[in-house]
Amino acid sequence: MESQRVEDLYKSLEEIINTVDKQVVSKLEIDKCKRIINRLSSFSTECEVCYQHFTDLEKHVTSLKDKKSELTADDIKHHKQIVSNISSHLQKQHKLVPSGYYLGIYMSIGTSLGIVFGLVLFDNIALGLPLGIGIGVAIGSGLDADVKKKGLSL
Repeated sequence: MESQRVEDLYKSLEEIINTVDKQVVSKLEIDKCKRIINRLSSFSTECEVCYQHFTDLEKHVTSLKDKKSELTADDIKHHKQIVSNISSHLQKQHKLVPSGYYLGIYMSIGTSLGIVFGLVLFDNIALGLPLGIGIGVAIGSGLDADVKKKGLSL
């Protein structure tokens, strides 16, 4: 039953992609929505809140599909709000992290440490900055790959 509901949601999203402008599709973040549907369906048997979110998202996607090319800015804003609420639930309650989460964090840490070490060790920011960014990117992508391998990415 659940897999059929997921397939129907995927078909509805594909129909939205085919009927709406590409600019609106990018604002709707359909790929992220598909990942969230996948996660909600896997947690819906054990988490009542996930089941409720899945049902709400199902109704919302159906209403988007019915409006087709007549989507307004308020509809897009409402969609983003729903996806954000569901995403924050999955992050807080189920310890999932968005894709690229650690990359962003460690790249900024690497940048700041690269500036500090560039000034202190090399007396040249231009040498420290790329080193710090490179190390931050390496650590962040490694942690993101590890999270994805464990199946904890959103």
